[in-house]
Amino acid sequence: MTTASLTAFAQAKKAEKPEKVRDVVCGIMVDKDPALSVKHNGDTYYFCSKTDAEKFKKEPEKYRKKK
Repeated sequence: MTTASLTAFAQAKKAEKPEKVRDVVCGIMVDKDPALSVKHNGDTYYFCSKTDAEKFKKEPEKYRKKK
């Protein structure tokens, strides 16, 4: 395999694994899923469930400190 082939392969593998971020409500690592995200004061927060997203929406300042 050439260097170019290895680089392309590595980039393709990296693209398969979405970046993980912490759900500030429950603390677990989650994928950046736009369907489970909330924008607040210019920041985007990602969650493991709609329940956590709703909890954040009700009391964002309680959870923002955990980011």
